[in-house]
Amino acid sequence: MKQMKTESIVKQSLVAFALAGLTFGVVACGDDSSSSAPAEEPAVETSLTGVVFGSDYTTGELRWIDKDGKISKKSLEFYQDSKVMANGGDLYVLERMGADNISKINPDKLESDGKDAVVWQVALDGGANPVDMAFDKENAWVALQNADSLVKISTKDGKISKSIKVGKFAYEGETSPYVADVEVKDGKLYVLMQRYTMDENWVSTYPAGLLAIYDASTGDFKDTVQLKAKNPTAMAFLDGELYVASLGEYNDSYGTDADDKRGIEKVNVKDGKSEFVVTGEKLGGGVYSFAADDGVAYVGAYKAWGDVPLMKVVIKDKKVEAIKGVADAEGSIAVNDGVVLVGDRSMGAEKVFKVVDGEAEALEGPEGMLAPYSVVLF
Repeated sequence: MKQMKTESIVKQSLVAFALAGLTFGVVACGDDSSSSAPAEEPAVETSLTGVVFGSDYTTGELRWIDKDGKISKKSLEFYQDSKVMANGGDLYVLERMGADNISKINPDKLESDGKDAVVWQVALDGGANPVDMAFDKENAWVALQNADSLVKISTKDGKISKSIKVGKFAYEGETSPYVADVEVKDGKLYVLMQRYTMDENWVSTYPAGLLAIYDASTGDFKDTVQLKAKNPTAMAFLDGELYVASLGEYNDSYGTDADDKRGIEKVNVKDGKSEFVVTGEKLGGGVYSFAADDGVAYVGAYKAWGDVPLMKVVIKDKKVEAIKGVADAEGSIAVNDGVVLVGDRSMGAEKVFKVVDGEAEALEGPEGMLAPYSVVLF
């Protein structure tokens, strides 16, 4: 696989660390993080309700949530920059840039078997940087952000059967269009691209985001849709309609402004157009983390590092309200069948919350657990 220039990789990693992971932790649809909820997969009963991946940017740990809503005392170590995803009753861990690995896990065996709960593990090319998965029956499309590719793998054994090169959509001077999210719907693969570039002083330039569409079976290219906002972070299907969330450009303080240049836009795939449904003016900033289910979206509205309140958005009514109790929703959001889970990375007060009746209730967790970085519900 073609790798990004080493210099660019180092710059991107250092900036991401300096901004406390601003490019990480985006979630779409009713899984994790997630990003990519398998709407057509039948629900599979598991003994756990969800998992939490925690990170301090040096080490990472996987813990699980039991039926009583308690977070496990036991944990499994994974790379510090990892994302968790669910497909039915299966769990996947994407270890990102620097580890470049995918693991499939049987969550029912985590408590009893520990590392032996891993069904299979696949090592990718160095620098591939897996960022998201979209499930299609017994296969999944994996976005490899720094390898300018998407690969189709078997969920049975992780073997690669197809590959799509997306480098042609990269911004001038870059080799990757920086895919943020992938989704599969009605036989089509939707690929969300940030398309930014960074100069020698680490100053980023963001053109408007781009949505590319492929045949989910063959990988054949179909079309693109030019988005309105810059720096898109995630997307989700609600009532058959596609919605894209965007963070927009950072201001001089590395925050985002409450303006009409970012927010949630509805994409008309047939006409190749999009329009804003809710902008940063109502949200209070750009969309850092995003999960949606049954006509309602939950948004981590990024104002500044550490200041990312949780907002509930009723899409049809364009109604926005704050969820009390969450100060820093950079730990990702998961929604599944009306249940909402959110990771709060507030310094010194890190918690995993379940949203009940418009308020966040902290889950009981062991002392010393790492701050939530990615969460998922089954």
